[in-house]
Amino acid sequence: MVKSEHFFCRLIGIDTLISFDGIIPSAADFQLRLISLIEQFNKALQEENQAAEESEVLCQLLCGYFDKRLMINQKDNALAWERYSLMHYFYGYTQSQADDDMTSLLAALLRSDSNLMFRYARKLLTLVEQVEGQTDALTSLRATCAPRTWLMRAEAAPEPETGYADTPAASPRLMVLITGPFARKWFHHANLSTSDNGHIVWMVAEHSTTLASRLAHAQETHPPMATVALFPVLVDGVENSALLTEQLMSWQYVFTSIRLNSRLPCIPAFYTRLSQQRHSHDPDRAIWTSSLTPPPHGELTLESCFHDLVEKLNARDDGQDLYAIQRYTLGRTFIAWLAESRLMNVMQTLFKNTPLDLAGVMLADYGQGFTRHGAWSQWLEERYGILPALSATIAMPPLPPLPLPPLPEPKTVWPAPAPLVAPARRRRALLPVIIVLLLLFACLAGGIYYYARHNIGEIREQIRQFSPFPENLAADNDASLFSLADTVPLFANGSSTLMPDSEKTLLAVVPAIRRSPEKMFLIVGHSDSTGSAATNLALSAERAQVIKEWLVAHTGLPAEQFITEGAGDTRPVANNDTKDGRAQNRRVEIIPLSRQTIKDEKDLHE
Repeated sequence: MVKSEHFFCRLIGIDTLISFDGIIPSAADFQLRLISLIEQFNKALQEENQAAEESEVLCQLLCGYFDKRLMINQKDNALAWERYSLMHYFYGYTQSQADDDMTSLLAALLRSDSNLMFRYARKLLTLVEQVEGQTDALTSLRATCAPRTWLMRAEAAPEPETGYADTPAASPRLMVLITGPFARKWFHHANLSTSDNGHIVWMVAEHSTTLASRLAHAQETHPPMATVALFPVLVDGVENSALLTEQLMSWQYVFTSIRLNSRLPCIPAFYTRLSQQRHSHDPDRAIWTSSLTPPPHGELTLESCFHDLVEKLNARDDGQDLYAIQRYTLGRTFIAWLAESRLMNVMQTLFKNTPLDLAGVMLADYGQGFTRHGAWSQWLEERYGILPALSATIAMPPLPPLPLPPLPEPKTVWPAPAPLVAPARRRRALLPVIIVLLLLFACLAGGIYYYARHNIGEIREQIRQFSPFPENLAADNDASLFSLADTVPLFANGSSTLMPDSEKTLLAVVPAIRRSPEKMFLIVGHSDSTGSAATNLALSAERAQVIKEWLVAHTGLPAEQFITEGAGDTRPVANNDTKDGRAQNRRVEIIPLSRQTIKDEKDLHE
């Protein structure tokens, strides 16, 4: 992990706390912390041999962004940020003087040869869009850097949503014992569903005796039922880190004396708020990282589990999703707090000295946010000079979705083998018939070969006339597979909506794509010269995306097989001075790319 990314994550974490309507007790102290972080970030970039000019531009953009962000935030709170302006401190001018250069400076960084600078600029573009809105200039920048973003994206499959089966079970298949110091207060029986569709049983076991009795009852009533322990940790549930450590150590002392037949798999679940993402249908539902699936083998440590969590958060952060950026940056900050406050060491000792066997770690991005300024939020205020705003309501923390253990495979009863019977001798009456058929087939094949050899030109001409594809449909990886404007115009002037009768043109290309499942296909959108260059670039990118969405929705082709790119009006194939020429330029091209070619391009950028 590069050192500059540490400081960049801290800066984005501050921005995330501001989006939580964070409280700034002292604007002067907060300004000094930001100044120090930006200076350290610039120094780290220099130590990593990044270009000094690009590093200075990136820091200038950060100053301008935070000034605009804080001016809006402080104005909403009837406060002012002008006298604490970062642009004035570093560069001697106000935010209004810097607005004109923000877009051009950001565009220059997005063209940087350094992948690190491009990644920082790409995330900053996503943040700026949340403040400025979807302007033409920012939309053009997003379309320009989209192909490079795709090449740099980590190839990590998203974790599937785990859920429960719809059919009721004859007996429960999984029992989850909620234990730990927060079990009694936050997960009491009145608010718990004791079973979900007959498959999963939730029980609270806040004491050692309760845990032992629950396990004994499960073994007596349902011997084959799997059992796992959930250890919830509400990081703002107590006043400070010292009190939280004391509670964990006290709980460990009590559970040391428990005796079980075997170690119980246990997954600690940390509840906090890491992003602004909320489910519209259920805002109290948490967004989970990792799942409650015990590992197949090996002894785990909390450090290795949190390392895996950071890797999962990073894999989903491609710089385009605001919520993924927030969750990654603030998640790293949260893990740093656990290590600094020694809570990680305390919990590791807990799992070694009790019958609970560490089987993984879960991180819950909790929608309710902070209900009090406890251990975690107080550390944020000490580190960054900003307190997250408190939640208006208090609700029970949600329970994680749990994958069901597999059902035991039914025993297969094989039928008794039949007695061996000697096969009867085959008659030779069919031998002459087979020989005659072989001779007829050889004569037919020879006739077809003779005709094709002497009439190959005529056959090719007939295929060309009846083929639904134009002549430029070739197997060459460098040629366009199909130009979707040769028969029927797809789009009207200035529109990204498909025109009538365009589906026939789209369906014609599908068989050729299906014949190459091993290839990726680049969908390039084009426009005529009507309008500005920025508008045309954004419009062409939208047209390429429309074609991709239509192919995926109507043909069943996988979305991962397509990449979209907007070329604007830079690659005309006809004269834009005529109506017919402009119609030909409003086209979409599909270009085949081998996966090896994409891998080579990605390695080249890295």
